[in-house]
Formats: sequence, structure tokens, C-alpha cells
Amino acid sequence: MAALAPTDRPTRWERRRWLTFLVAFVAILAPMALWALASPIGSVPDEPSHAIRAAAVARGQVVSEPWDKNPSLAEATVPENIANAHDLVCFAFDAEKTADCQDAVRDRDQDLVATGSSAGLNSPVFYALVGWPSLFLEGDAAFYGMRLAGAVLCSLALAIMVMQLTLLARFRWAVVGGIVAITPMVLYLGGSINPNGLEAAAAGGLFATLLATFRGRQLGRRLWEQAGLALLTASFLLTGRSISLLWVLVIAVVAMLLGSRERTLELLRKPAAWALIAGLAVVGLLTVLWYVFPPVYGAETEPGKPSIVGLAFVFVFTLLQTVDFFFGMIGFFGWVDTGAPSLTIAAWIGAILLLLATSVLWGRKGTRWAVWVLLAVTVLVPAITQIGVYTQYGFIWQGRYMLAILVCLLIVAGLALDDAGIGADAKLSRFVTGGYVLLAAGQLLAFFMVLRRYIVGANGSLSAMLFDDGWEPPFGWNSLVVLFTLVMIVWVLLARRVFRAAPVVEPSHAVEQDSRPRLDA
Repeated sequence: MAALAPTDRPTRWERRRWLTFLVAFVAILAPMALWALASPIGSVPDEPSHAIRAAAVARGQVVSEPWDKNPSLAEATVPENIANAHDLVCFAFDAEKTADCQDAVRDRDQDLVATGSSAGLNSPVFYALVGWPSLFLEGDAAFYGMRLAGAVLCSLALAIMVMQLTLLARFRWAVVGGIVAITPMVLYLGGSINPNGLEAAAAGGLFATLLATFRGRQLGRRLWEQAGLALLTASFLLTGRSISLLWVLVIAVVAMLLGSRERTLELLRKPAAWALIAGLAVVGLLTVLWYVFPPVYGAETEPGKPSIVGLAFVFVFTLLQTVDFFFGMIGFFGWVDTGAPSLTIAAWIGAILLLLATSVLWGRKGTRWAVWVLLAVTVLVPAITQIGVYTQYGFIWQGRYMLAILVCLLIVAGLALDDAGIGADAKLSRFVTGGYVLLAAGQLLAFFMVLRRYIVGANGSLSAMLFDDGWEPPFGWNSLVVLFTLVMIVWVLLARRVFRAAPVVEPSHAVEQDSRPRLDA
């Protein structure tokens, strides 16, 4: 379908873009905040170390020395109730052990003490962004405050993603991909003290912003707005792990190649684009310097000498775990001891496979290549990375480490369908709405089952959960489940409305649909 003649008149979605952002922000923050309250303190992977590091950075301890009691950890001087976080994971690795065991080791003392954190090598930026509530909150409130600070940042990045996707010429299926990408694991990590959540959210926000920029017609003040959002989300992404540098590179290259050559050349003549490049260069350089010259801590184990046969085995074995990694991206809660319910896994695997299969079969050829590229990154990077760390740490890769690329992969899968002009009649609209209902049910069931795991154990009695005394999250688990149910209903209604209201034809100002992407040129 040929595009209409270009014009500068903004679309309805462009005029209301900040209303879209606000609605998306509130809708995403609500379930993340509920997850932050529903998960026992320290129940998220490595959360005690992240909490200690955040509280330390908030108190000015950006670069810490090795802890004398354990030189492999970074020393941190924090309130004793936060330093005691390591003792709160008494239920780790045992899905039948409830969170009641925390009562015997809970400590609310605010005196500063020295302790150790395994997160000392990570960039301090994330910890500064989430650690500040510990400066004025005490006891458990300090942990919940840091969790909610992280949830706000993640919701901000994902709301930018949703807003930017609606600025595309066609966005119906791209938004579907973005919604599917918000798996239970994304919400769970977003409501915790763990940089993985912000990493995934920021990747989606950056990718959508760059797509909307390389495929749009923003000029002047609007282009400066896009550049600011791109720099913000890229900075969020770079606050995570060292591998985030690779994610930024992959996202930038794929987004640019999905735009037109003319638009790219046009952008390179704009001051806003060069300001963005300069800003990214500064942030990227500071990040590189941190990881090139990291603090030095004593190693618990010395790396062994790898052999070709051994490394080949590591590579192949990691590749064979790809399906397990996808399960981990959907929902593997606690200290890798609580898997998502079968319905949750089935709903997301079905949605992901449908999106990928239809994009490959019916997506536009000029966009389809990006699906294959990001799918290859999703499969190969874990195996390649595992080779580099196996001799010292063994098999440490987890599915949640690839959430950032999964978000981009599903957005591109939807984008390929949009570029091919795939519309939606009444039957297809009802089918997608039914899919949203199934995903919402999967979110709710995962939320409930994780609560059950910490109240009565993974296989504990539901009647005991209802009537017996046991561990309770703030405001009670019943209230949290009811609120989560209401939020999921709102999610379905909002997602259905966006799907049905998406433009059928390209807005007149959009880049011509049939123009070849730069890769094909």
C-alpha cells in the first residue's frame, strides 16, 4: 500500500503522546508496585547484595574496598538492618520453606556496620538511583522504598516504549509485541532491587524511541524531545551490567537499518542528533572506563585452563538450554527455586511463537531480517558469554539476562507485520483480545502462586493459606491479589482499545511504506 503525500500535520496519537505515556506509566507501575510488596525481602535473586550496594552508594561509597572478612566482596557500611539482608534468605533454594523463617533473624537496628556485597563491580549509577530511600526510611520500609524507586524507573522506561511505538506510522502489531514482552519476570524484577528489571525496560524504551525517530518526521523541538528520551533510556540501560554496552550497540544498529537512508542522512544534519551522539559517547565512555578499570577484589576461585573440547561442550550445552532460558524470561522466581505455573508458561510460549512465526511467514521482507538477527543474538550470546566465564564460575547463565533483547525481538516481530500491512478484522480483534485475557490470567496466576510459595510453601494447602496464621506481606495477601486482578482487567481493556484504535493506513507524514530499509540498499 503506497503512503499518502507527506505533510507536517501531526496525528492524533502524536498530539496525545504524553497522555499515552501517563496512562501507560500508571498501568505498568501498579503491578510492579504490587510485586514489590508481595515478594518477601531478599527473595529476588541477589537482592541482598544489591540492596547493600544501593544503600552504600546512597551514602557516598561509590568505590569500595575489599571486605576484610571476605576479600571477594566489596565492603559496605550501611544500617545494620540492611546489612542483615543476607540472613533473610533463609528460604532460598527450598520451595517448601516459607518466609516465616525470617522472623528469627530480622534486625531493625539503624546503627552503621560494615558488611560485604557481591555487586561491587557493577556500575554505581543504578544503585544511586534506587538507594536514596534508605537515607530516610528505616527497617523494612527502607527495602520497600528502594524497590518502589526501581519500579518507578522501570515503569518510566516501559511507558516511553509504549508511547514511542504509537508514534510509528503503523503500530498495531508492534504494540502487541511490546505488551507480550512485559512478561511476569519483567514485572517481578521491576518491583525488586535488581538491575535486570531496568535493563529490560530501558532496552524497550530505547529501541522504540530510535525506531520512532529513524522512521518518523520529527524536526525542531520534537527532534530534541526524541533525542532526550533516547539519551535517558540509553543511560538507564548502561547502568546495568557490562553486557549492556553490547545491547546499546545492537539496538542502535538494528533501529537505524530499519529506517530509510534518506531519514538517516537527514538526521545526521541536525544538531539534536549530534547532541545525542555526544551524550551517548560521554555516558558510554564513563561506563567503559568503569568496567575497564574496575575495583579489585580477591577471587574465591582461580580460572582453570580451558581446552577446545571443553569450550565446545560448554557452547553446545548452553545452546541446548535455549528453551529453558525462554522459560526463565517468562517466570523463574525466587532464588531460581519457583517456576511459573504451567498456564503462565503456555500462554507466553504460545504468544511468542505466534508472533515470531507469523512475522517470518507474512512479515515484510525488508523488516523480517531484523527478526532473524535479534533471534540469533538471543540464542548465541548466552553460549558465547558462557564460554568466557565457565572456567571460573561454571554454568551461571540465566534466562533473565536476555530479557533486554527479548523485548526488542518481539517489537520487531510485530513491526514486520505492520510493515506488511497486516490489518485486523472483527474476528482477529476478538482473537487478540482473548490472547490478552489469557496473558492477564497468566500474570495473575504467577502472582498468586509466588505468594503461596512464601506463605505455605509451593505445594502447601490452600485452606491453610486462607485460614491459618503465617507470613503476610504488607496490607495482606488477599488485598494484593484483589488489586492485582483489577489491574489486569484494566490492562486488557487498555490493550484492546489501543489495538482497535491503531491506524489502518499510514499517517500522511510517515516515511513511505515501500521504501527499502538501509540494509537492502
